[in-house]
Amino acid sequence: MKKIKRFLHGLFTAAFSCMFLLIPVRLFTQTAQPEQAQWSAVMAGETLCDPVLHGEYLYTLSSDQALNCIDYTGSFVWRRNITRTIKPFLTVSNSGILIIADASRMLQAVSSQGIYLWSVQLPEPALYAPYSTTDGRICVLTKSNLYCFSVKGKLKWQLKLSSPPARQLCETGTASLLLALTNKDFLTVSLTGQLLNTKTLKKDIAALSAAPAGYVMCTGDGILAYYRGETNPAGKQAHSVGQANSAATAEQYAPDAGTAHGAQQGETAKGFAAWQSAETTPLFMQTSGDELVCVYADGTVSARNITSNKINWTAKLNSRITLPLYCSKTDGEYYIACKSIAAIISGTGTVKREQKITSSAFLPVITPSGILIAIDDWVINSWRLDTKIMQANPQPKAPPQYQILKTQEKTQTLPFFVPYGDTAILLTGIDEAITKGTVGTDEASYALTLQTILTNNQRAAYFPYDFTVYERARAAELLGLLESLEYRTILLDEAVKTSEPTLAVAIIRALGFIAADPDGRSIEAIQLLLQRCGVREYGPAYASCDALTEIAKYGDKQIAGSAVKALFAIAASAFPENIRQYARQKIKTIVE
Repeated sequence: MKKIKRFLHGLFTAAFSCMFLLIPVRLFTQTAQPEQAQWSAVMAGETLCDPVLHGEYLYTLSSDQALNCIDYTGSFVWRRNITRTIKPFLTVSNSGILIIADASRMLQAVSSQGIYLWSVQLPEPALYAPYSTTDGRICVLTKSNLYCFSVKGKLKWQLKLSSPPARQLCETGTASLLLALTNKDFLTVSLTGQLLNTKTLKKDIAALSAAPAGYVMCTGDGILAYYRGETNPAGKQAHSVGQANSAATAEQYAPDAGTAHGAQQGETAKGFAAWQSAETTPLFMQTSGDELVCVYADGTVSARNITSNKINWTAKLNSRITLPLYCSKTDGEYYIACKSIAAIISGTGTVKREQKITSSAFLPVITPSGILIAIDDWVINSWRLDTKIMQANPQPKAPPQYQILKTQEKTQTLPFFVPYGDTAILLTGIDEAITKGTVGTDEASYALTLQTILTNNQRAAYFPYDFTVYERARAAELLGLLESLEYRTILLDEAVKTSEPTLAVAIIRALGFIAADPDGRSIEAIQLLLQRCGVREYGPAYASCDALTEIAKYGDKQIAGSAVKALFAIAASAFPENIRQYARQKIKTIVE
């Protein structure tokens, strides 16, 4: 009996010891192993490229020739059949417009609600995903050209390249484009297609990011530098791409970049480094306000003040990080993900969560509510990385400030109408340039001219009279046909000031031409003008129906809903039956 008791006691002790030894192992491996997916979804076709995220919605391209929209719960919201894609790229703009480019040279646009918008045949295939600028332009890099399209697919300009691009486009804090070529040329291009500057780099670029009033660059040898004021001095012409320096041009050297073309002796060092430092080369850089976040291959993440180059905090992840990389900032916290790991880092550098990803063939993304989504060919997996309470109808963010007109105002000195006989000839010339697609680098000058006429700005003695309401109305429509969110702000400011039906119709039509309405202010302006003009003025009502339809087609769920609601209000108003019927027809076209 005693032997049996001793045996049982020994067995119990051994079992307890084993359990005790297993506890720390389980505790250790709990964070090392990936968690069970919160939900999984099987696609009807194999995923073809990296997905994109807009708000809480995920968009993917699949081999069954479909563009798919999936919400954060894993439910399919809609599916849109598209033209066959070969090695595609997918991009989403700030307003939620989805742009597809592929090896077949096709460029396609679909709204965030699944409405097919337009398609364009490119002269050559895209090398990178289309790039959406701050004011909604769509830039496409090919082997020999940089193409720029409006939000509605109209070619605005193209720039011939001296050699193929070496990396994706980058936008500066002053809304110009940075482009590195394989022949070491480093170009600064305005949003209107003007070549502002060309440098010859001595070293390869390891990382590049926009920054306030400029950009931050890190070269392969670990030289990190912040450049401000990268603009072409007034009256100076930049060299053509690939053009050699002339004898009259003095070579100046940026600390880490190399030869700067087009800079004259005696000029200020615009575009030269405000500071530079030698350090470990980051894989990735991104700015948020005055803070620059650098992500390194060993899992280190640091944040520094752009102005002072002072390190604010440093965090260290337990895993190595690889490119491509997803990085976003939500409620002051950084969401970071690559194909093997995802993490949340607080605004003070605390690693709040680190999650391993077992299998991801494409770049994972993290929604603003903290949902991590990774795709492995046919299967989409999701994990709850963070818990955030999201507003059902969040307030749209105000668009960023643009620089096109600001730059033009500094450089334009002569009266714009000097080459023209009168205002009508001037406006006709701009109209013809827009129609023929020959605006090009004249866009900024045209926009400033149209703004001056629309706002009836009598600057200096060369404006002998007030512009007529018809001249102002035509200027408003032409400003809209230039299709930039920057010009929308001009139209919105003028809408608040007028109740004149002719001008109101023109402003409403112009807002419809631009279509994009990221903050809902275009809809508000249309409703205001409609109310001021009253039910006895039919022109503003018809124009409102057309404009609201365009805004609904190009807007996201919230904006589209607001536009349709405004159309329903017209359909149920005191307007005559023909106008109400017109509004109902427009609603039907949107729904279909």
